Amino acid sequence: MAAEPAKPDVPKRDPVPLALRLTFLPMLLVIILMIGVRMLNAVSIYPPLPMDHTRAPGLAAEREDVTEIHFEADDGVKLYGWVLGSKTASRHIVAFTGNGDYVGSVAGLYTKHAAALDALILLFDYRGYANSEGRPSEAGLYADARGAYRYAITELGWIPSEIILWGRSLGAAPAIKLAVDLLADDRPASLADGRTPHALILEAPFTSIQDMARFAMPILGKPEWLVFEFYDNLARAPKLALPVFHYQGTSDEVIPFGQGERLFAALPGPKEHMTLTGVGHNNIWDDDARAQEIRQRVDAFLGAHE
Repeated sequence: MAAEPAKPDVPKRDPVPLALRLTFLPMLLVIILMIGVRMLNAVSIYPPLPMDHTRAPGLAAEREDVTEIHFEADDGVKLYGWVLGSKTASRHIVAFTGNGDYVGSVAGLYTKHAAALDALILLFDYRGYANSEGRPSEAGLYADARGAYRYAITELGWIPSEIILWGRSLGAAPAIKLAVDLLADDRPASLADGRTPHALILEAPFTSIQDMARFAMPILGKPEWLVFEFYDNLARAPKLALPVFHYQGTSDEVIPFGQGERLFAALPGPKEHMTLTGVGHNNIWDDDARAQEIRQRVDAFLGAHE
C-alpha cells in the first residue's frame, strides 16, 4: 500500500490575547448598554401607545368645521393634521399636544377649546404618530413645529404676530422652542418671515428631560447622564419675552408641580399662572366646571394682551 502523502504543517492559530479579550468584552457591554438606554429614552418620552389611523380621517369626513391638511416638517417629513373651528374665528392657534396624544384622540377636547376661545386651531400629529410619517425625536419635533408654523402663515394666510402657540406637557417643548426661534434675531431660515407670536399657553410643562429623569429614576443615582433628548425648557424660559399663560395641577403625578413653578418663575413676563388645586396631569379637563374656568381665564388673558 502506497504511503499517504505527508500533510503540510498548518500553523496553529494563536488564541485571542487575554488583554484583547479584557478590552473587547467591556466595550461590547458598554455598546449594548448604550443602545438599551437609548431605547429606554425613546419609550419613556414617546410611549408606543396604540393609535387608530382611521379615527381622525373618519371624524373629519363627518364634520363641517374640520379641514384635513397635509404638510411637510422643516426637514421634509410628511405630517397630517386638521384646521379645526370656524373660519371666521378671531383667533388663530397652533397646538402642540402631549406625548400620548394624536389628532383623533384629542379632537373632542380641542373642539371645545376652539368654541370657547373663538379660535381656529391647527392641530397635527407629530412625526411617527398616527397619520404622520417618520420617527419622533427632539430635533424632529422642533422641525415639525417649524413646518406647522410655516403652513399656517403661507398656506392658511395667518398673520404671524397674531398666532398663539399652545403646548401641553411634552408639547410645551416644541412650542417654547418655536417661540424662542421666532423671537431671535438670527432665527432659522425657514422662519425668516416670522414674527413674535401673540402669546404662549403652557399646560403642565416640565423644566427639562434631565430633571424628569432625576424625578422618575432616582434609583440610578445620576439618571440625567443617560438621557439623549434634553428638551431644556428652563434654559429657554428667560428668552420668552411675550405673554405667557401657564397652568398646572398641584397633584400632577407625571410632571412635578415644582417644575412648573420653576419654569414660570424664569419667565420674564407678562405672565399669569393658574394653580389647579388637587388636580393631576391627565384629568385637567375631566371636570366641566373646571374646564370652563380654565378656558375663561385663558380667554381673559388673551383678551388683555390683544
